[in-house]
Amino acid sequence: MKKTAALLLAIAALFAFGAISYAADDTVGYVDDMGVLQQFSKFQQAQKQLDELGKKKSNTVKAAFDKESDEKKKSEIVQNLQFEMREEEAKLMNPVLKEVNDTIAKVAKQKGVTIVVNKALVYYGGIDLTQDVVNALKK
Repeated sequence: MKKTAALLLAIAALFAFGAISYAADDTVGYVDDMGVLQQFSKFQQAQKQLDELGKKKSNTVKAAFDKESDEKKKSEIVQNLQFEMREEEAKLMNPVLKEVNDTIAKVAKQKGVTIVVNKALVYYGGIDLTQDVVNALKK
């Protein structure tokens, strides 16, 4: 019984060592995603479109809200506005975010980076890919 337990422990140690050595082969990079987005012209354009749309919809909704006396209906008006704005944001931002994510993956592959995390998660080490991603998005 003790030999079986020792054998199982030895096998578990080998698997753990294998996992550690495999992880050591990975190269970690990081990206300041907000920094990338703030420098990406398509993101800025989408933000501007959302702001303009939000102002237009808010004015329309405000007029309907002011005319309504029923509190429940007022609440529905506000909820509808919020829902519509979330839908518009998704429609405008999803393609932008997909392009950024695809570019991060492409840059990481070019640099030989196998793991990419958000800059906020990094305390020490890693390869900063932020400027490379910004440059790739500008092309």
